[in-house]
Amino acid sequence: MKSENSVLSLAGMKKWALLLTVAIIAMLPCSLQAQVNGYFPDLWKEKPTPHAITSTGYPYTVLDYRIVRDFNVNRADKANNYTHYKTIYKSVLVNTQAAADSLTQLIMTIESNEELRGLRIRTISPDGQTKDLNNQVRMLPLNDARKALVVNNLVLQPGAEIAYELSLKVAWDYAGTEILQSSLSSDHVSFLLVAPKELEFRFKTSPGVPAITDSTGGISRYYRLNMQPVPALKGDDRYYFLPQLQRVDFALKQVVDGKDTTRMTWQQFGDDNYIPFVAISKAEFKQLEKELPKWNFTQQRMPTPQMIYMVEQFIKTNFTLTAPTETGETIDIISILKSRRAEKTGMIRLMNAVYYMLNIPTQMLFTSARDSILPDSQMVNRQLPRNVLLYFPQVQQALSPTDMNTRFPCYPSLWAGIPALRCRDTLIGQESKVLTDFVTTPIVPYTLSNITLDATLKSITEPTWEVKQAFGGYPAANIKHAFGMANNDTEAKFRLYNALLPFEPGVRKPTAVTTENELFNNRMLDKPMRLNSTLNTPSLIENKNTQVIIHLGQLLGGTIATDADMPPGNLPVQIAFPYYQEKRVNIPIPEGYKILNKGDFSADINDSGNQPALGYKMRCEQEGNMLHIFIVEWYKQMDLNGTQKNLFGQIQQQISKTQHLDLVLQKD
Repeated sequence: MKSENSVLSLAGMKKWALLLTVAIIAMLPCSLQAQVNGYFPDLWKEKPTPHAITSTGYPYTVLDYRIVRDFNVNRADKANNYTHYKTIYKSVLVNTQAAADSLTQLIMTIESNEELRGLRIRTISPDGQTKDLNNQVRMLPLNDARKALVVNNLVLQPGAEIAYELSLKVAWDYAGTEILQSSLSSDHVSFLLVAPKELEFRFKTSPGVPAITDSTGGISRYYRLNMQPVPALKGDDRYYFLPQLQRVDFALKQVVDGKDTTRMTWQQFGDDNYIPFVAISKAEFKQLEKELPKWNFTQQRMPTPQMIYMVEQFIKTNFTLTAPTETGETIDIISILKSRRAEKTGMIRLMNAVYYMLNIPTQMLFTSARDSILPDSQMVNRQLPRNVLLYFPQVQQALSPTDMNTRFPCYPSLWAGIPALRCRDTLIGQESKVLTDFVTTPIVPYTLSNITLDATLKSITEPTWEVKQAFGGYPAANIKHAFGMANNDTEAKFRLYNALLPFEPGVRKPTAVTTENELFNNRMLDKPMRLNSTLNTPSLIENKNTQVIIHLGQLLGGTIATDADMPPGNLPVQIAFPYYQEKRVNIPIPEGYKILNKGDFSADINDSGNQPALGYKMRCEQEGNMLHIFIVEWYKQMDLNGTQKNLFGQIQQQISKTQHLDLVLQKD
């Protein structure tokens, strides 16, 4: 979900270049008019005072960013289901020549439930001269019925400012999120929500954001907050950026009309969304009764988890996910069974109905994603829980009926371990009712997502490794999807092998590679995908006088660079999914040689809490003339804070050290 409907794309403008170049013929002239702004009319001065270049270390500085949500809507717009107006003012200062050169386009997105009311946009030169840019604005259609206002051919210089005031009409929406922070520092940020007194709102601010102040005037209530300055938040691959930004969430609590009070509840959302998914007609039921016996596996006895997997595997293999149709045939189960095509709603209905026919109870979870804004039990924002999971209370795991690249019990890991609205039905008397509550989406045990490696060196004079690798859970699902996409493309498969095999491609020569269980099939994800290889690595063994040096770093620590510096303050480390990794390396020690640095292959980093969340161990043992090096690395949780975050940093430091390890053998 876009939490900021108007986006000034600055440092990231280059990623739009190709899109805009390709789609330029689709741009339409945009008819604009300035909307009268009563919230901050003094900002748009005819003769503005220019600002001095700031030494923030950033290419741009947000001088002023103001957002207004006004729920006082005129009758005509209310009749067309518009709930409020949104007004944005933003002014940005260019600090460097490189920044001026890179900012040649400006993008402002308009969501599918929004309509443009007005826009004015201009540049202000360092000497205070203004230039109106409205005639350079074009409308560009985007995906999902969204649009973009695009301003081309910007010519800027250090010390110049670009400012715009955008007014939108918003339909159907009484809740939302305003992001108050970005990767740029801001001198001033403010938020204002105006509403008739009969509309009462709830607010929630993130840490570091001041509390909302509440006042009344005339027929309206005003909710405000101001921040100055707002520091930049640097993006980092180790945590999801958007949820960490300072923000304010708002949602309509209730409508008071005289003695009548209407409260906004998640129960309403559950009734509206759950029933259409689970209700099937008698005709659909009868058609399923005829169809299911044709699916041979449904007539077999097997454990519930296996049957859940088999149903998902069969449907996702034999039915195609497609775009919605106007006729509704991609929702209707009878039509879906004939055409083998279904849109997302149809896929959910079909899969849920099949489990019902097989007497496997299901519940439905509505959620968002870890990299976006999460649903809140106290804030009814119907736009957030767009992702649907089927939850199986018997086994306490879930699946995604619409993500074609995952299989039970794995579903998109971004949806795991976060709040979700749970919906299920029950009989109260003779009437079926929808029960709703908030739960946490299930997390697949870390032991399922296992990665193992067993590598044996033939001899120090014949530097060939026999390597056996196995992948389960999420790693297996990702690999199977990748091999499915590669299909018969030999080059694509070679790229996969290069990504999966140990050692850098330049230091190993595969002489044999075989795979097993590399595609989605009837075997569940606890049955590993296997990759066996024979690798020749002559450059990794050196003979120096009376010593033999075996470069083991890439095999033991991998080839991906690690970073021991952790995110500052309370920012977490967030990994994609819990997992377990085990390595066993076997090296024959020639007669007459001894190991000089056995102590280098020992490490123990452990979480000492009652419920350890992560750990790393390395040890080596010698049995006769064979040396065995063992490494175990595991993460039970996806979000690591405090002590756990520090331990994660220590593990990364150890891995970096391991990547440079050599085994030194000395001749007696």
